Amino acid sequence: MQKVAIVGLPNVGKSTLFNRLTRRKSAIVSDIAHVTRDRKEALVDFCGLRFIAIDTGGVADGGEIQSLVKTQVQLALENADVVLFVIDAQRATDAHSTSLGKWLSKITNKPIILVANKCESNKNNVHVDTMEYLGFLGPVYISAEHNLGMADLYEAIAPLIEQSERPKKDQDRPIAISIIGQPNVGKSTFVNSILGEERVITSGIAGTTRDSISTEYSYKGITLLLTDTAGIRKRTKVTENMEKLSVQSAIHALSKSHVVILIVDFTQGISQQDLSIASTAIKDGKGIVLALNKADLVNDKAAEDAILNAIRQYSRVDFDVPIMKMSALENIGCDKVISKAVKIYESASTHISTAKLNKWLGTAIDYHPPHLQNKKKVRLKYISQISTLPPTFVIATNSIEVESTYQTYLKNSFLKHFSMQGVPIRMIFKKGNNPYISKD
Repeated sequence: MQKVAIVGLPNVGKSTLFNRLTRRKSAIVSDIAHVTRDRKEALVDFCGLRFIAIDTGGVADGGEIQSLVKTQVQLALENADVVLFVIDAQRATDAHSTSLGKWLSKITNKPIILVANKCESNKNNVHVDTMEYLGFLGPVYISAEHNLGMADLYEAIAPLIEQSERPKKDQDRPIAISIIGQPNVGKSTFVNSILGEERVITSGIAGTTRDSISTEYSYKGITLLLTDTAGIRKRTKVTENMEKLSVQSAIHALSKSHVVILIVDFTQGISQQDLSIASTAIKDGKGIVLALNKADLVNDKAAEDAILNAIRQYSRVDFDVPIMKMSALENIGCDKVISKAVKIYESASTHISTAKLNKWLGTAIDYHPPHLQNKKKVRLKYISQISTLPPTFVIATNSIEVESTYQTYLKNSFLKHFSMQGVPIRMIFKKGNNPYISKD
Protein backbone atom coordinates (compact mmCIF):
# COMPACT_ATOMS: atom_id res chain seq x y z
CA MET A 1 0.00 0.00 0.00
CA GLN A 2 1.28 3.47 -0.86
CA LYS A 3 2.35 5.92 1.82
CA VAL A 4 1.85 9.65 2.37
CA ALA A 5 4.30 11.45 4.68
CA ILE A 6 3.23 14.53 6.64
CA VAL A 7 6.16 16.88 7.28
CA GLY A 8 6.62 20.44 8.48
CA LEU A 9 7.91 22.70 11.22
CA PRO A 10 7.02 21.99 14.86
CA ASN A 11 3.48 22.83 15.96
CA VAL A 12 1.95 23.51 12.53
CA GLY A 13 -0.76 20.87 13.03
CA LYS A 14 0.80 17.75 11.52
CA SER A 15 -0.49 15.39 14.23
CA THR A 16 -3.91 17.05 14.14
CA LEU A 17 -4.02 16.41 10.39
CA PHE A 18 -2.80 12.84 10.93
CA ASN A 19 -5.61 12.23 13.43
CA ARG A 20 -8.13 13.82 11.06
CA LEU A 21 -7.03 11.64 8.14
CA THR A 22 -7.01 8.43 10.17
CA ARG A 23 -10.19 9.43 12.03
CA ARG A 24 -8.80 8.59 15.43
CA LYS A 25 -6.78 10.33 18.12
CA SER A 26 -3.75 8.07 17.88
CA ALA A 27 -1.15 10.84 17.82
CA ILE A 28 -0.62 13.06 20.86
CA VAL A 29 -1.63 16.65 20.10
CA SER A 30 -0.43 19.54 22.26
CA ASP A 31 0.35 23.24 22.03
CA ILE A 32 3.84 22.28 23.22
CA ALA A 33 6.28 22.24 20.29
CA HIS A 34 8.28 19.07 19.47
CA VAL A 35 5.69 16.68 20.94
CA THR A 36 5.99 14.25 18.01
CA ARG A 37 9.48 12.81 17.56
CA ASP A 38 9.19 9.42 15.89
CA ARG A 39 7.42 8.32 12.74
CA LYS A 40 3.86 7.13 13.35
CA GLU A 41 1.88 5.21 10.73
CA ALA A 42 -1.82 4.42 10.35
CA LEU A 43 -4.31 3.48 7.65
CA VAL A 44 -6.41 6.13 5.91
CA ASP A 45 -9.65 4.96 4.30
CA PHE A 46 -11.91 7.65 2.83
CA CYS A 47 -14.37 7.20 -0.05
CA GLY A 48 -12.31 4.39 -1.56
CA LEU A 49 -9.00 6.25 -1.22
CA ARG A 50 -6.72 4.04 0.88
CA PHE A 51 -3.14 4.74 1.91
CA ILE A 52 -0.80 4.73 4.91
CA ALA A 53 -0.31 8.14 6.52
CA ILE A 54 3.05 8.84 8.20
CA ASP A 55 3.17 11.46 10.96
CA THR A 56 6.64 12.88 11.57
CA GLY A 57 8.33 15.09 14.11
CA GLY A 58 8.69 18.80 13.53
CA VAL A 59 11.93 19.70 11.76
CA ALA A 60 13.94 22.32 13.64
CA ASP A 61 17.55 23.16 14.39
CA GLY A 62 19.58 22.33 17.46
CA GLY A 63 20.14 19.50 19.92
CA GLU A 64 20.69 15.76 19.79
CA ILE A 65 16.98 14.93 19.71
CA GLN A 66 16.29 17.32 16.82
CA SER A 67 19.10 15.76 14.81
CA LEU A 68 17.53 12.34 15.37
CA VAL A 69 14.09 13.71 14.45
CA LYS A 70 15.46 15.00 11.14
CA THR A 71 16.88 11.54 10.44
CA GLN A 72 13.43 10.03 11.04
CA VAL A 73 11.88 12.57 8.64
CA GLN A 74 14.42 11.62 5.98
CA LEU A 75 13.52 7.94 6.41
CA ALA A 76 9.83 8.82 6.10
CA LEU A 77 10.53 10.68 2.85
CA GLU A 78 12.38 7.65 1.48
CA ASN A 79 9.44 5.36 2.27
CA ALA A 80 6.70 7.75 1.12
CA ASP A 81 5.10 7.99 -2.32
CA VAL A 82 3.59 11.44 -1.68
CA VAL A 83 4.61 14.21 0.73
CA LEU A 84 2.30 16.69 2.46
CA PHE A 85 4.32 19.77 3.41
CA VAL A 86 2.23 21.37 6.15
CA ILE A 87 2.71 25.05 6.98
CA ASP A 88 0.97 27.37 9.41
CA ALA A 89 -1.14 29.65 7.22
CA GLN A 90 -0.71 32.47 9.69
CA ARG A 91 3.08 32.44 9.27
CA ALA A 92 3.45 30.91 5.83
CA THR A 93 6.14 33.27 4.62
CA ASP A 94 8.55 33.07 7.54
CA ALA A 95 12.17 32.17 6.89
CA HIS A 96 11.97 28.79 8.66
CA SER A 97 9.10 27.58 6.43
CA THR A 98 10.92 28.72 3.30
CA SER A 99 14.15 27.07 4.42
CA LEU A 100 12.39 23.77 5.12
CA GLY A 101 10.64 23.98 1.75
CA LYS A 102 13.97 24.36 -0.02
CA TRP A 103 15.40 21.42 1.94
CA LEU A 104 12.46 19.20 0.96
CA SER A 105 12.72 20.10 -2.72
CA LYS A 106 16.40 19.13 -2.69
CA ILE A 107 16.21 15.93 -0.64
CA THR A 108 13.33 14.18 -2.42
CA ASN A 109 11.91 13.88 -5.91
CA LYS A 110 8.54 12.65 -4.61
CA PRO A 111 5.47 14.79 -5.39
CA ILE A 112 5.04 17.40 -2.64
CA ILE A 113 1.66 18.99 -1.89
CA LEU A 114 1.79 22.30 -0.05
CA VAL A 115 -0.87 22.27 2.69
CA ALA A 116 -1.67 25.58 4.38
CA ASN A 117 -3.20 24.62 7.74
CA LYS A 118 -5.08 26.73 10.30
CA CYS A 119 -7.17 28.47 7.63
CA GLU A 120 -10.18 29.02 9.87
CA SER A 121 -10.50 32.57 8.50
CA ASN A 122 -10.49 33.89 4.92
CA LYS A 123 -7.91 31.97 2.90
CA ASN A 124 -7.46 35.01 0.62
CA ASN A 125 -5.48 36.56 3.45
CA VAL A 126 -2.95 33.72 3.28
CA HIS A 127 0.12 34.37 1.14
CA VAL A 128 2.28 31.47 -0.02
CA ASP A 129 3.95 33.22 -2.95
CA THR A 130 7.43 32.48 -1.65
CA MET A 131 6.71 28.74 -1.93
CA GLU A 132 5.41 28.70 -5.50
CA TYR A 133 8.79 28.77 -7.19
CA LEU A 134 9.80 25.58 -5.38
CA GLY A 135 7.47 23.61 -7.64
CA PHE A 136 5.09 22.24 -5.00
CA LEU A 137 1.58 21.08 -5.91
CA GLY A 138 -1.29 23.07 -4.45
CA PRO A 139 -1.56 24.95 -2.26
CA VAL A 140 -4.46 23.30 -0.47
CA TYR A 141 -6.07 25.40 2.27
CA ILE A 142 -7.38 23.48 5.28
CA SER A 143 -8.15 23.60 8.96
CA ALA A 144 -7.40 20.13 10.32
CA GLU A 145 -8.78 21.04 13.73
CA HIS A 146 -12.12 22.24 12.34
CA ASN A 147 -12.35 19.71 9.47
CA LEU A 148 -12.29 22.38 6.76
CA GLY A 149 -10.88 21.81 3.27
CA MET A 150 -10.38 18.08 3.73
CA ALA A 151 -12.28 17.26 0.52
CA ASP A 152 -9.87 19.52 -1.40
CA LEU A 153 -6.94 17.71 0.18
CA TYR A 154 -8.27 14.29 -0.80
CA GLU A 155 -8.78 15.55 -4.37
CA ALA A 156 -5.15 16.65 -4.46
CA ILE A 157 -3.88 13.30 -3.14
CA ALA A 158 -6.14 10.97 -5.16
CA PRO A 159 -4.41 11.33 -8.58
CA LEU A 160 -1.07 10.48 -6.98
CA ILE A 161 -2.19 7.31 -5.18
CA GLU A 162 -2.91 3.95 -6.80
CA GLN A 163 -6.19 2.49 -5.61
CA SER A 164 -5.83 -0.68 -3.54
CA GLU A 165 -8.43 -3.34 -2.87
CA ARG A 166 -10.10 -3.37 0.51
CA PRO A 167 -9.08 -6.53 2.41
CA LYS A 168 -11.73 -8.96 3.57
CA LYS A 169 -12.82 -8.61 7.18
CA ASP A 170 -10.25 -10.14 9.58
CA GLN A 171 -8.04 -11.10 6.64
CA ASP A 172 -4.38 -10.83 7.62
CA ARG A 173 -5.36 -9.24 10.91
CA PRO A 174 -2.04 -8.33 12.53
CA ILE A 175 -1.03 -9.59 15.94
CA ALA A 176 -0.84 -6.50 18.16
CA ILE A 177 2.23 -6.61 20.42
CA SER A 178 2.97 -3.72 22.78
CA ILE A 179 6.47 -3.12 24.11
CA ILE A 180 6.14 -1.64 27.59
CA GLY A 181 8.34 -0.83 30.56
CA GLN A 182 9.93 1.98 32.49
CA PRO A 183 11.83 4.80 30.75
CA ASN A 184 15.21 4.01 29.24
CA VAL A 185 15.17 0.22 29.64
CA GLY A 186 15.76 -0.42 25.92
CA LYS A 187 12.25 -0.62 24.43
CA SER A 188 13.05 1.43 21.32
CA THR A 189 16.40 -0.31 20.86
CA PHE A 190 14.57 -3.65 20.97
CA VAL A 191 12.09 -2.53 18.28
CA ASN A 192 14.88 -1.23 16.06
CA SER A 193 16.79 -4.51 16.46
CA ILE A 194 13.75 -6.51 15.39
CA LEU A 195 12.99 -4.27 12.41
CA GLY A 196 16.61 -3.94 11.36
CA GLU A 197 16.38 -0.15 11.04
CA GLU A 198 16.32 3.00 13.16
CA ARG A 199 12.53 3.02 13.18
CA VAL A 200 12.34 4.67 16.60
CA ILE A 201 14.60 7.36 18.03
CA THR A 202 16.91 6.04 20.73
CA SER A 203 18.92 8.15 23.13
CA GLY A 204 20.48 8.01 26.56
CA ILE A 205 18.00 10.72 27.54
CA ALA A 206 15.14 9.15 29.52
CA GLY A 207 11.72 9.90 28.02
CA THR A 208 12.94 10.15 24.41
CA THR A 209 9.90 8.21 23.17
CA ARG A 210 6.77 10.28 23.86
CA ASP A 211 4.07 8.80 21.67
CA SER A 212 3.17 5.15 21.05
CA ILE A 213 4.72 4.22 17.70
CA SER A 214 3.14 1.31 15.80
CA THR A 215 4.84 -0.47 12.91
CA GLU A 216 3.66 -3.43 10.85
CA TYR A 217 6.29 -6.13 10.52
CA SER A 218 6.26 -9.47 8.74
CA TYR A 219 7.64 -12.25 10.92
CA LYS A 220 7.89 -15.66 9.23
CA GLY A 221 4.88 -14.82 7.09
CA ILE A 222 2.86 -13.51 10.05
CA THR A 223 1.92 -9.82 10.18
CA LEU A 224 2.74 -8.20 13.52
CA LEU A 225 1.84 -4.72 14.72
CA LEU A 226 4.68 -3.74 17.05
CA THR A 227 3.97 -0.75 19.28
CA ASP A 228 6.82 0.97 21.08
CA THR A 229 5.46 2.93 24.02
CA ALA A 230 6.66 5.75 26.22
CA GLY A 231 8.23 4.70 29.50
CA ILE A 232 5.73 4.32 32.33
CA ARG A 233 6.89 5.78 35.64
CA LYS A 234 5.24 5.81 39.04
CA ARG A 235 2.30 8.25 38.95
CA THR A 236 3.61 10.39 41.79
CA LYS A 237 6.73 11.08 39.71
CA VAL A 238 4.78 12.09 36.61
CA THR A 239 4.37 15.85 36.90
CA GLU A 240 4.65 17.31 33.40
CA ASN A 241 1.53 17.39 31.22
CA MET A 242 3.53 16.02 28.28
CA GLU A 243 4.58 12.94 30.24
CA LYS A 244 1.02 12.41 31.46
CA LEU A 245 -0.16 12.33 27.83
CA SER A 246 2.66 9.91 26.96
CA VAL A 247 1.76 7.54 29.80
CA GLN A 248 -1.92 7.65 28.79
CA SER A 249 -0.89 6.75 25.24
CA ALA A 250 1.18 3.80 26.53
CA ILE A 251 -1.67 2.49 28.68
CA HIS A 252 -4.07 2.83 25.73
CA ALA A 253 -1.66 0.84 23.54
CA LEU A 254 -1.52 -1.86 26.22
CA SER A 255 -5.31 -2.10 26.27
CA LYS A 256 -5.44 -2.57 22.48
CA SER A 257 -2.72 -5.22 22.30
CA HIS A 258 -3.00 -9.00 22.17
CA VAL A 259 0.36 -9.67 23.82
CA VAL A 260 2.58 -7.47 25.98
CA ILE A 261 6.36 -7.65 26.12
CA LEU A 262 7.48 -6.16 29.44
CA ILE A 263 11.12 -5.12 29.20
CA VAL A 264 13.09 -4.89 32.43
CA ASP A 265 16.68 -3.69 32.85
CA PHE A 266 18.28 -6.87 34.25
CA THR A 267 21.17 -4.89 35.73
CA GLN A 268 18.70 -2.90 37.85
CA GLY A 269 16.39 -5.74 38.83
CA ILE A 270 12.61 -5.52 38.95
CA SER A 271 10.92 -2.55 40.57
CA GLN A 272 7.52 -1.96 42.11
CA GLN A 273 6.54 -0.06 38.97
CA ASP A 274 7.48 -3.03 36.76
CA LEU A 275 5.28 -5.24 38.93
CA SER A 276 2.44 -2.76 38.63
CA ILE A 277 2.74 -2.74 34.83
CA ALA A 278 2.73 -6.55 34.73
CA SER A 279 -0.29 -6.67 37.01
CA THR A 280 -2.20 -4.23 34.78
CA ALA A 281 -1.48 -6.33 31.68
CA ILE A 282 -2.49 -9.56 33.40
CA LYS A 283 -5.73 -8.09 34.79
CA ASP A 284 -6.56 -6.91 31.25
CA GLY A 285 -6.20 -10.50 30.08
CA LYS A 286 -3.12 -9.88 27.96
CA GLY A 287 -0.58 -12.55 27.20
CA ILE A 288 2.76 -11.48 28.62
CA VAL A 289 6.46 -12.07 28.04
CA LEU A 290 9.01 -10.79 30.55
CA ALA A 291 12.18 -9.76 28.68
CA LEU A 292 15.29 -9.19 30.78
CA ASN A 293 17.36 -6.71 28.78
CA LYS A 294 21.15 -6.30 29.13
CA ALA A 295 21.35 -9.97 30.11
CA ASP A 296 24.80 -10.08 28.52
CA LEU A 297 25.97 -8.05 31.51
CA VAL A 298 24.42 -10.33 34.14
CA ASN A 299 24.77 -14.03 34.90
CA ASP A 300 22.68 -14.64 37.98
CA LYS A 301 20.04 -17.41 38.03
CA ALA A 302 19.02 -16.45 41.57
CA ALA A 303 18.21 -12.90 40.43
CA GLU A 304 16.14 -14.30 37.56
CA ASP A 305 14.15 -16.53 39.95
CA ALA A 306 13.64 -13.61 42.35
CA ILE A 307 12.12 -11.51 39.56
CA LEU A 308 9.67 -14.26 38.59
CA ASN A 309 8.67 -14.88 42.21
CA ALA A 310 8.09 -11.16 42.74
CA ILE A 311 5.72 -11.04 39.76
CA ARG A 312 3.81 -14.08 40.96
CA GLN A 313 3.38 -12.70 44.47
CA TYR A 314 2.55 -9.11 43.52
CA SER A 315 0.24 -9.87 40.61
CA ARG A 316 -1.18 -13.05 42.14
CA VAL A 317 -0.38 -14.77 38.88
CA ASP A 318 -1.82 -18.24 38.49
CA PHE A 319 -0.02 -18.94 35.23
CA ASP A 320 3.60 -19.35 34.21
CA VAL A 321 5.09 -16.06 33.00
CA PRO A 322 7.87 -16.83 30.49
CA ILE A 323 11.18 -15.09 31.19
CA MET A 324 13.41 -14.41 28.18
CA LYS A 325 16.93 -13.04 28.47
CA MET A 326 18.20 -10.74 25.74
CA SER A 327 20.45 -7.85 24.77
CA ALA A 328 18.59 -5.34 22.60
CA LEU A 329 21.76 -3.39 21.86
CA GLU A 330 23.66 -6.48 20.68
CA ASN A 331 20.53 -8.02 19.11
CA ILE A 332 20.94 -11.20 21.15
CA GLY A 333 17.78 -13.15 21.96
CA CYS A 334 15.41 -10.54 20.49
CA ASP A 335 14.04 -12.91 17.86
CA LYS A 336 13.27 -15.50 20.55
CA VAL A 337 11.26 -12.91 22.49
CA ILE A 338 9.13 -12.16 19.42
CA SER A 339 8.74 -15.88 18.70
CA LYS A 340 7.47 -16.45 22.25
CA ALA A 341 5.00 -13.55 21.92
CA VAL A 342 3.61 -15.04 18.69
CA LYS A 343 3.26 -18.47 20.31
CA ILE A 344 1.38 -16.92 23.24
CA TYR A 345 -1.02 -15.20 20.82
CA GLU A 346 -1.64 -18.44 18.96
CA SER A 347 -2.40 -20.23 22.24
CA ALA A 348 -4.65 -17.43 23.51
CA SER A 349 -6.65 -17.34 20.27
CA THR A 350 -7.18 -21.11 20.09
CA HIS A 351 -10.64 -22.57 20.64
CA ILE A 352 -10.37 -25.94 22.38
CA SER A 353 -12.98 -28.57 21.61
CA THR A 354 -15.54 -29.33 24.29
CA ALA A 355 -14.58 -33.01 24.24
CA LYS A 356 -10.93 -32.25 25.00
CA LEU A 357 -11.89 -29.81 27.75
CA ASN A 358 -14.13 -32.27 29.55
CA LYS A 359 -11.62 -35.08 29.21
CA TRP A 360 -9.04 -32.84 30.92
CA LEU A 361 -11.53 -31.78 33.61
CA GLY A 362 -12.35 -35.38 34.47
CA THR A 363 -8.67 -36.24 34.78
CA ALA A 364 -7.96 -33.16 36.93
CA ILE A 365 -10.84 -34.00 39.30
CA ASP A 366 -9.78 -37.64 39.59
CA TYR A 367 -6.23 -36.59 40.47
CA HIS A 368 -7.30 -33.98 43.01
CA PRO A 369 -11.03 -33.86 43.95
CA PRO A 370 -12.40 -30.58 45.36
CA HIS A 371 -12.85 -30.27 49.12
CA LEU A 372 -16.25 -30.25 50.77
CA GLN A 373 -17.98 -26.88 50.97
CA ASN A 374 -20.35 -26.43 53.92
CA LYS A 375 -20.17 -30.20 54.42
CA LYS A 376 -21.43 -30.73 50.88
CA LYS A 377 -19.60 -32.34 48.01
CA VAL A 378 -18.68 -29.93 45.22
CA ARG A 379 -19.42 -31.36 41.79
CA LEU A 380 -17.84 -29.89 38.67
CA LYS A 381 -20.17 -31.14 35.98
CA TYR A 382 -19.08 -29.67 32.69
CA ILE A 383 -16.72 -27.16 31.04
CA SER A 384 -17.04 -25.19 27.80
CA GLN A 385 -15.10 -22.35 26.20
CA ILE A 386 -17.05 -19.15 25.55
CA SER A 387 -14.36 -16.83 24.14
CA THR A 388 -10.70 -16.31 23.27
CA LEU A 389 -8.15 -13.53 23.87
CA PRO A 390 -8.15 -14.21 26.76
CA PRO A 391 -9.40 -17.81 26.75
CA THR A 392 -12.51 -17.85 28.93
CA PHE A 393 -14.29 -20.96 30.18
CA VAL A 394 -17.50 -21.69 32.05
CA ILE A 395 -17.58 -24.62 34.46
CA ALA A 396 -21.00 -25.85 35.51
CA THR A 397 -21.11 -26.82 39.18
CA ASN A 398 -23.61 -27.62 41.90
CA SER A 399 -22.09 -24.77 43.93
CA ILE A 400 -20.59 -21.45 42.82
CA GLU A 401 -18.50 -21.40 46.01
CA VAL A 402 -15.46 -23.20 44.68
CA GLU A 403 -12.55 -22.33 46.98
CA SER A 404 -9.84 -20.13 45.49
CA THR A 405 -7.04 -22.64 46.06
CA TYR A 406 -8.90 -25.23 44.01
CA GLN A 407 -9.56 -22.69 41.25
CA THR A 408 -5.81 -22.03 41.15
CA TYR A 409 -5.14 -25.77 40.96
CA LEU A 410 -7.51 -26.12 38.01
CA LYS A 411 -5.93 -23.19 36.16
CA ASN A 412 -2.41 -24.49 36.68
CA SER A 413 -3.45 -27.99 35.64
CA PHE A 414 -5.16 -26.60 32.54
CA LEU A 415 -2.20 -24.45 31.46
CA LYS A 416 0.22 -27.33 31.90
CA HIS A 417 -2.01 -29.81 30.08
CA PHE A 418 -2.63 -27.53 27.09
CA SER A 419 0.89 -25.96 27.08
CA MET A 420 -0.26 -22.35 27.44
CA GLN A 421 2.71 -20.61 29.04
CA GLY A 422 2.24 -16.86 29.35
CA VAL A 423 -1.51 -16.99 28.68
CA PRO A 424 -3.92 -15.64 31.30
CA ILE A 425 -7.12 -17.66 31.33
CA ARG A 426 -10.45 -16.97 32.98
CA MET A 427 -12.67 -19.60 34.55
CA ILE A 428 -16.23 -18.75 35.49
CA PHE A 429 -17.93 -21.14 37.91
CA LYS A 430 -21.66 -21.18 37.33
CA LYS A 431 -24.36 -23.21 38.99
CA GLY A 432 -25.90 -25.39 36.32
CA ASN A 433 -26.10 -28.76 34.61
CA ASN A 434 -24.31 -30.50 31.78
CA PRO A 435 -26.57 -29.81 28.78
CA TYR A 436 -25.41 -33.04 27.16
CA ILE A 437 -26.91 -35.18 29.94
CA SER A 438 -30.43 -36.30 29.11
CA LYS A 439 -33.19 -35.13 31.49
CA ASP A 440 -35.45 -38.12 30.74
